[in-house]
Amino acid sequence: MTDSLSHTRAERALDQFLRMSRMSQDLGFSHQVVEDEVFKGDTIRLRGREVVNFGLCSYLGISDDRRLVEAAVDALHRYGSGFSSSIAYTALPLYSQLRERLEQMLGADVVIAASTTLAHLAALPVMIRGDDHVLVDAYAHASLLQAMPSVKANGARVTQIPHNDTNLIADYCRANPKTRVWFIGDGIYSMHGDTMPAEEVFELLESRSNLWVYCDDAHGLGWEGERGQGNFLRRVGWHERLVMSFGLSKSFGALGGVVASPDARLLEVVRMTGGPLVFGGPIPPASLAAGIASADIHLSDELEGLQADLAERIDLVNTLASKLDLPLTSKEATPMWMVEIGKTFTMGSILASVLDDGFYLNPAIFPVVPRGRSGMRFTVTRYLSHDQIGRMLISISEAIEKYSGPEDVVDLNILEAREREESRP
Repeated sequence: MTDSLSHTRAERALDQFLRMSRMSQDLGFSHQVVEDEVFKGDTIRLRGREVVNFGLCSYLGISDDRRLVEAAVDALHRYGSGFSSSIAYTALPLYSQLRERLEQMLGADVVIAASTTLAHLAALPVMIRGDDHVLVDAYAHASLLQAMPSVKANGARVTQIPHNDTNLIADYCRANPKTRVWFIGDGIYSMHGDTMPAEEVFELLESRSNLWVYCDDAHGLGWEGERGQGNFLRRVGWHERLVMSFGLSKSFGALGGVVASPDARLLEVVRMTGGPLVFGGPIPPASLAAGIASADIHLSDELEGLQADLAERIDLVNTLASKLDLPLTSKEATPMWMVEIGKTFTMGSILASVLDDGFYLNPAIFPVVPRGRSGMRFTVTRYLSHDQIGRMLISISEAIEKYSGPEDVVDLNILEAREREESRP
């Protein structure tokens, strides 16, 4: 009976998410295909209209850097579009070259996967033992959650805990001194833009010998920290029981995922036995070469200037947002924010108004965020000008004021028509 009820709840949640996603698509907010023939950086063309893009995660603005492009083209000429072999058998020398540079950047051993999600799926089921207990932050990225069924199947106990609740982590480690405890969360949480409390987590690692931490800093790599080490490592550095993961497809401007740790033996086990690394396909040659070129930039003196340019824009957002009294969920110095509105339809009205003003932002609805806490997520990159940022924030402020009443909601004819059509026999 319980399983049946749970299945019904899951079906209802999926149905709600599907309906909201369809509405978001029909209104032009999500599942859109850009119409540009050439990448411009600051703008995209949607439904015949050019809009300023506040949904891009290429924070340092180097994904179209000529050095990355030329390296990718050269790799295509030398190795073709793909080298079709599991890296467990053979891999191009580009893999070794990228790995060497990433280890220089991060100051630890690394394993490279085809994506951040596959990095989690390769590492977590191998590192976590059957008698371990896993504490997962309530706001942990969906890619981390995807690895949990395999972790549970191996016998580990998995518990979701309130967001950034380090006291609970400490209490559990203290109450279960003979149990190895893993805390899993994000370095920077991709919807709200807030960060893991790195200093408190590091103190727990120092004081609780049964604690291990797996921190996904996919959104932090590159734009922050010495050699682009990211938010968490910039603040506290390495610990012997700390494992980090990173994404190469955001600020880094390439493709792939990385798992890093000072524990070389642990990473050897992941490299040799992690499922997606043994049975999955490799990163294409062009992307490997672009990653090498990007790593060279991160290891050069040029990086400091790129980071400073982005830092100016981050500071501008937080300064102007405070003056406009925007309801941001976080004002930390990261390149992503969420304006929390609450009701999904009210958020849709505001987002539609901002899009009509020429600014593209991302909708944030359940289950990406909790029910009743819908909002608009936006990012800032080096491609964007100060003027574009200022005008976008003013547009949000004016739209919130305009659609603050319960009667001022987006025209839902699209959604209602779809529901009528689907209900027909």
